[in-house]
Amino acid sequence: MTAERHAFLPRLPDPVVHVLIPSSFSSEAPSLLEQTLRIGNLARALATYRVERLVVFHEDPRSPERNADLIKLIVEYANTAPYLRRLIYPVTKELRYAGALQPLNIPTHPRSPSIPEGGVELREGLVMKRGESYYVEAGLRRRLMLRSPRRPHSRVYLLVKRKKGGLKFRLISRTRSEYFLGTSVEVTSHPLPEVLKRYQVKIAASRIGDLVTGSFERLGSLIGGAKGGKVAVAFGSYRRGIWEIAEVQNFDPRGVFDAVVNFIPEQGVWTVRTEEAVWAVLTALNLLVSRQGP
Repeated sequence: MTAERHAFLPRLPDPVVHVLIPSSFSSEAPSLLEQTLRIGNLARALATYRVERLVVFHEDPRSPERNADLIKLIVEYANTAPYLRRLIYPVTKELRYAGALQPLNIPTHPRSPSIPEGGVELREGLVMKRGESYYVEAGLRRRLMLRSPRRPHSRVYLLVKRKKGGLKFRLISRTRSEYFLGTSVEVTSHPLPEVLKRYQVKIAASRIGDLVTGSFERLGSLIGGAKGGKVAVAFGSYRRGIWEIAEVQNFDPRGVFDAVVNFIPEQGVWTVRTEEAVWAVLTALNLLVSRQGP
């Protein structure tokens, strides 16, 4: 078999996409179990569409919500390679229902502790030290020895190949990688207008917005002009939509976002949950990004 048949190496989209959600997301759930499942559903959507980063912001920066820490913990846990979780995460009440999370099955979550001959895999690893030697625990049957010291218990990413002579690997910088390595999480205390300054294209998903059916070409043009850059798509919460958040933070959405779009016209339910909206919006954006070509 050829190496390609053993390789799962999806690349990051160009432009890369970041999702911005309020820190109140899932806080209305009646139990920690339901919260965990909803956050896991969000993580699954982000992974499916190769979202590089989730940014959790506070609807009212003057009143930050502790729930942001739970979102960050569960999304990061879901993105961590299963063979590393026990080494990294202590047993806590916040992760009580982590076993109910759907597997992400992203590239850095290989299904086997061995790599077939000719195979190529992306793996997440944990640097370990034994005596004077440094090695990487990467869920394989053997340790991957490092030629130079690195900080013990630091997390690294590797591209591992198996040839007749054995395993060969090289470390990959997450910030410079062309591959999708999972979704990182950032919690910010800054208001949305400040956060959005770092992006080339800013999109808000709102029921009170331009219909996606009439905005598709304009969105495609915006995304096409952002190649090599970053696109932000922001969502509201069960408590406040984008317009209500803008009122609290004292800004005009039409002046801050390049587009405010209703991605689910003629919705058949009273309210669309944030994680459901994320699936719908990212489906549309993925089509737009993909049609730009490499």
